[in-house]
Amino acid sequence: MSEDLTGRRLGHYRIDGVLGKGGMSVMYRATDVRLGRKVALKIIAEHLTTDPEFRERFVDEARNTSAIDHANVVPLYDFGEVDGLLYIAMRLVDGSDMASLIADGPMSPQRTLALLAQVAEALDNLHDRGLVHLDVKPANVLVTARESTAEHVYLADFGLTRRGATGHRTRGGDFLGSPTYAAPEHLRGEPVDGRTDAYSLACVLFACLTGRPPFTGQVPDVIQGHLHREVPAVTDQVVLPPAIDDIVRRGMAKTPGQRFANCRELVAAARQALGAAAQSTAPPARRPAGPRPPQGQPMRAPQPPPRPPHRPAEPVRLRPPTPIGASAFREEKTRARWVAPVAVGAVAIGVIVAVVLILTSSDGGTEPGPSTTAPSIQVGPGGESAEQTTTTTPRATLPDISIVTRTP
Repeated sequence: MSEDLTGRRLGHYRIDGVLGKGGMSVMYRATDVRLGRKVALKIIAEHLTTDPEFRERFVDEARNTSAIDHANVVPLYDFGEVDGLLYIAMRLVDGSDMASLIADGPMSPQRTLALLAQVAEALDNLHDRGLVHLDVKPANVLVTARESTAEHVYLADFGLTRRGATGHRTRGGDFLGSPTYAAPEHLRGEPVDGRTDAYSLACVLFACLTGRPPFTGQVPDVIQGHLHREVPAVTDQVVLPPAIDDIVRRGMAKTPGQRFANCRELVAAARQALGAAAQSTAPPARRPAGPRPPQGQPMRAPQPPPRPPHRPAEPVRLRPPTPIGASAFREEKTRARWVAPVAVGAVAIGVIVAVVLILTSSDGGTEPGPSTTAPSIQVGPGGESAEQTTTTTPRATLPDISIVTRTP
């Protein structure tokens, strides 16, 4: 509907404001001026009021819903047609819907199970009457805390049909229900029953624990996901026991015969799979990016990113120890052999030079005198001696140095 009816009168209902909009209807907050009672007034889109098949479904839904007396089914007060508009008046629940509760992220496991247990009770009650809801989704689960100490759930906005019915589209092509949470047989236009609603409830369970529906994207992509793709894992999104993945996978099986027999059984299995986490009052933590631990192994706290591989430095190459008697030691010994003689020779030369200088200095200051006889020095191997007479001159006389050679 394109026109906002706020402020207008529709029969004995004064329309006060918009509660929500859908593709086939608009939900208004209204006042029953006869009784002075606040109501939720559902106005059907104008293009559907001319569809005979839809009008028949509308009347059937209204009558079936008004006949249901269950604590978790929103009471229906009135239905009819005024000024060419079809409407249903029902109880105005002072609270919020589940869609708004998970808009910012996952819901705690404890709260999820508490609320969905009430939804399961309402759905199984419908199924026992031979009815199928066909539009189970978070927006149709109304939650209030003003009627009791605990949160109370009302299941609303029925797209009721009889069990086994087929053809879930209007003549104009409008799908009766929400493709985001619809079962494969519902999307294909095949016969439906209580397991069709159980599939949708499993989708809602996934959404409550993760904060998003199982399949997202454009409507054709979502439909292909329900029909052909593998059921996504809850634990790919949040940190919860891996056993919950098996429950959601079974609840969303493509074939109805592989699902849980009823909605109560689905919620009970989810509670058991969550184990101690079912009592948690905090939303599950988001799953960090990276590989998950294999199923059955305990979950560990996230580890810091791995450091780059360490490359060891080049090894220090050490020369092996030199064995005793090696050339290095012989070189040092050989060097020691010639160092000593050189040192001794240098000392001897120094002594001789010192003696010469002393003698020169002592003789240089005397007058020339008589000749002196040079000492006799033995020369040659025979041991003979020779005397040599030398006349002194006015200069200093150096002693003769004889070199004695010995024959071997």
